[in-house]
Amino acid sequence: MIGLVLLVLSVVATVKIVVKAGYSGVWVLCALLPIVNIVLFFVFAFSDWPVLQAARAARRQPQP
Repeated sequence: MIGLVLLVLSVVATVKIVVKAGYSGVWVLCALLPIVNIVLFFVFAFSDWPVLQAARAARRQPQP
């Protein structure tokens, strides 16, 4: 029972982190698959996160 609660809490926390990075929370479900989770780890680690792309674009716009 405690293990299930911890699993649900960790999935919810991971979804929040992934959404804050600018990705869809559905990716967390893909990360539960055995080989896919390793691939996704490297994709998320070395890709340009959407939230960072938006921050760079906002910084480039001239201020009125």
